[in-house]
Amino acid sequence: MCCSGSTSAAPPRSIDLNKGLVSSLYNPYAAVPSMHIGYALIVAASLLLYARRPLVRVVGALYPPFVLLVVVATGNHFFFDAAAGALVAVVAAAAAAPLTRRAAPNRISELPTRPEPRPAYEELAA
Repeated sequence: MCCSGSTSAAPPRSIDLNKGLVSSLYNPYAAVPSMHIGYALIVAASLLLYARRPLVRVVGALYPPFVLLVVVATGNHFFFDAAAGALVAVVAAAAAAPLTRRAAPNRISELPTRPEPRPAYEELAA
């Protein structure tokens, strides 16, 4: 425990990457956008639209703020990265909406409840 607090566990926090060969391979802006947030928004939108139980909808609504707290508190992303990830998710959803509007039902309740019955073994053997 005493060693883990004195060193950086997540590179490249304590390393100067602006020198030599590493500087040509290192991209300080690679964390933009944060697709952690983009994914969390897509999951939340799906749960809010299709979940039947109110508790699942509440969990879905709380998921993106929780992911935002985690990625910012751990230092993996800044708020700007999260906003860029949210923008990517919104633009992707807006682009996909016209393509999927007619193909997919609006609610899960509109999906067929049971598959077609399979023929009995005797009918297949005949």
